[in-house]
Amino acid sequence: MPTSTDDVPQRSTVPGTGRRARGQHVSHAHGAAFRVLRVLAVGALVLAVLAAGGGVYAYYRLQGNIQAQDLSGLLGDRPGDESTADPTTGNDAVNILVMGSDTRALADGTGDAYGGEAADPGARSDTTVLVHLSADRRSATIVSIPRDSVVQIPACTAPGTGEQLPAQLDMFNEAFSEGGPACTISTVESLTGIYVDHWAVVDFSGFRSMVDALGGVTICTPEDIDDTKANLHLAAGTHLVDGETALAYARARYSIGDGSDLGRINRQQALMSSMVQKITSSQVLLRPDRLYSFLDAATKSVTADPGLASLTESVGLAQSLQKMPANGVQFITVPTEPYPRNEARVQWTAAASALWQQIRTDTAGPASATPTASPTGDPSASSELLVAPSDISVRVLNVGAPAGTAAAVADQLAGVGFAVGGTGDGPATAPGTGVLVRYGTDRADSARTVAAALGGAVLREDATLGRSIVVEVTSPTVAVTDVRSRVTGAAPAAPAPSAGITSRVATDDICA
Repeated sequence: MPTSTDDVPQRSTVPGTGRRARGQHVSHAHGAAFRVLRVLAVGALVLAVLAAGGGVYAYYRLQGNIQAQDLSGLLGDRPGDESTADPTTGNDAVNILVMGSDTRALADGTGDAYGGEAADPGARSDTTVLVHLSADRRSATIVSIPRDSVVQIPACTAPGTGEQLPAQLDMFNEAFSEGGPACTISTVESLTGIYVDHWAVVDFSGFRSMVDALGGVTICTPEDIDDTKANLHLAAGTHLVDGETALAYARARYSIGDGSDLGRINRQQALMSSMVQKITSSQVLLRPDRLYSFLDAATKSVTADPGLASLTESVGLAQSLQKMPANGVQFITVPTEPYPRNEARVQWTAAASALWQQIRTDTAGPASATPTASPTGDPSASSELLVAPSDISVRVLNVGAPAGTAAAVADQLAGVGFAVGGTGDGPATAPGTGVLVRYGTDRADSARTVAAALGGAVLREDATLGRSIVVEVTSPTVAVTDVRSRVTGAAPAAPAPSAGITSRVATDDICA
């Protein structure tokens, strides 16, 4: 999506030139640290929400940490919502814009370590990510927006003074520098057509505490690092590091990669992947002290809209994400190409338009995402099914119900058109689920038909089953419903892969 200059006021001949380099009082390495820290803080906030299903109680104690601010009066005309509610979960897709702030007015009093408020007043944002949570809550897409993107910034209202700022062509991060979070939200909405449901501004003050609360985080470097400015000395390979060392790693700009903004984003995404893997592991979820410490550090550095800052809404959102698998979290950088008039800058390509279309229509989830055990919803729901019962063979196992229950359920399934491949007894693979439908590779659509017939059973993929479907019954009373009228016989068209959009998922090797 090359940027046009038609009818857009411009402050300089080439956007991003002729301006004072930000943070001249500190080293280039230190400036890079701010950018990396803010992205990590962003990832930590998002991942804390993803993990909060195991520690929702913490939100009751941490609510006071988050500052709320209402920007609705500054946003003007806004796009509509093209996505639809998921018939199974009843949820809508959610878009959260998270902006990093380099303010030196830090709540923990450590701003002087970065030059202090007097030396560099105000706040800028070099890091912005759009977090898209799918309506079915099986995936999250985290899109990094390069700060050096040359874009059209719409007319905005300056925070505090109320001054009307004209529309202009400039680097993306200038929207925050001059118009604050409201202008950044308006810029994203006008460029993408995506409605931003929630927003948050995060500073970097809690980064070291967040890493330490996780018990450290794993980083990977392909070559030796010997950076005296950042006080970082690491051999090539993987390392479990504490907060101080992670901060030094983030600061080492020129000793890692090519020093470009896009290169930093790639490294930041690998770090966020590492944090996803750590926080979704039992090492954190089974350690309430670590989880609370992590949430405490993350929320102390957050300002958000009243909805996201609301205890009721944040807990509800957290609970809706409990079953999202780690491989359902993907990281994408907006597709770009060099900006012709200044190759130190970038502009969005046509592939960016395809990416925004996928997010608007809620089709951006990673293909690798596989749901963990999750309820399919009320069988009376109007959602259509893709595979007819007559094309599905199931085996029914009694895993704790009274003798004869499996045979009775099998008879009922046969009565509504299913082919029954036998019954038997066995151990429960997911105790307490009532009725569980396990399915093999490529049998998700068939399994949904079975689960719908069983009155909202729990679904779980099991690669060891091949192409088989197994029903586990622990409840003595199982209602079977005839769902043949809901079968359409045709699968919805899958979105075609878009050239130029590359992503990594949270379970990818962090060294890749």
